Amino acid sequence: MRRLSKIAGLLLLSILIIDAVYAQPLEQVHGINIEGIDRTQEITVLRELPFSVGAVWREGFAEVAERRLRNLGIFSKAVVTAPDENGNVTVYLKERWSLWVLPQVSRKDNGASSAAVAVDEYNLWGLNHHARMAYRRDTGSNFSALQGSSYEAAYDWRRVDDSKLNISVSGSSGRSLYDTYNQGIHSAQYLQTGRSATLLLSYALGDVPDEGWSVRGGFTASNATYRFISGTPQADVVGHRIRALLAGVSYSRMNDRITWLSGNAFDYSLSAAHKGLGSTVNSYSHTASWRDYYTFSGQNTFNVRLNGGLVTGNVLRSGLFDLGNRDGLRGYYPGELQGTHYLFGSLEGRFPIREDSNLQLVTFADLGKIGGRAGASVTRGLAVGAGGGFRWTLRWLARGTIRGDVAYGFATKKWRFYLGTGQAF
Repeated sequence: MRRLSKIAGLLLLSILIIDAVYAQPLEQVHGINIEGIDRTQEITVLRELPFSVGAVWREGFAEVAERRLRNLGIFSKAVVTAPDENGNVTVYLKERWSLWVLPQVSRKDNGASSAAVAVDEYNLWGLNHHARMAYRRDTGSNFSALQGSSYEAAYDWRRVDDSKLNISVSGSSGRSLYDTYNQGIHSAQYLQTGRSATLLLSYALGDVPDEGWSVRGGFTASNATYRFISGTPQADVVGHRIRALLAGVSYSRMNDRITWLSGNAFDYSLSAAHKGLGSTVNSYSHTASWRDYYTFSGQNTFNVRLNGGLVTGNVLRSGLFDLGNRDGLRGYYPGELQGTHYLFGSLEGRFPIREDSNLQLVTFADLGKIGGRAGASVTRGLAVGAGGGFRWTLRWLARGTIRGDVAYGFATKKWRFYLGTGQAF
């Protein structure tokens, strides 16, 4: 009986403690103070928070809010405090400079060269809208002469009327040099004249865009004509008109920590061109990607991506996938890996030279298979590229990561060098 009395006493004491805990008044958010913003509107911050005035404060709110604000890309620092004795939450932010003016220069092994300048504003109106304008000149062999100029413009309207709907519009117009390759060897050159326009709408199924699942749909239209310049004429390089419906679904659970990334993301896209839409060809393109970022030993990360694509129907030369570029298989140039289907993966290690450093050293390996068109690529087997590089993050600048890579293409037996912005994936 004495033992039963002790057990009953312990149960009663537990009930009293639990009752006392739940009887305590819950913290309520009475106000939100935002500090450190000058060019950014308050609504841009408030709509990303998982709480609002009048809400009951919950554990984890601060971590979620800080992650969402960093993921916008326009803040180098985001700190959210719990409610003080008056119920006020303070959000401390440090803005990044959001205007980019970026010159771009490229040169291939055959001397083909181009020069361009792009202007990006990542926080237009203080609402995290993205506007882009670009001008490109194809300058012939070793920058010898002007052989084409083109213009591009794009506008991303994030959170229309503060909703979870995003609208993106883009367009291009002008002339540019168009090169064709067989087995990775330059076979012909054309002067391409074209214009295009795209409208894309995306809707977040989660609380905010770019977190959790989202769906999208849209329409794209383009016209192109080709004038033969040199080489051997190609039968599948013909003028065309493309009218295509766009659709896709994506998932993201990323944490942008300014100098390094963690989390994972998935994306699937469909483009369906049909003569019933006014297109001159029936063509259907599918692409999918998966990315995962694993953290170990502090801020070191081991990163994995897997990409695949398939295009069917009336496939013109300009409709082929081209993986020979800095965001595809490094170690190869455009034209060296072309086909109607592909599967490739990347393994990449990123290592800060010290904790919280702005400089990372990188080592990577890209490998994959692309095919579906005989003789289009330098290899019919496995394409492999490997190398290393650096990532230098300018914390004060939006999207301010400078990237330099050197990669060896095992099929071409050549080293290739890349200098640009952002991570490879």
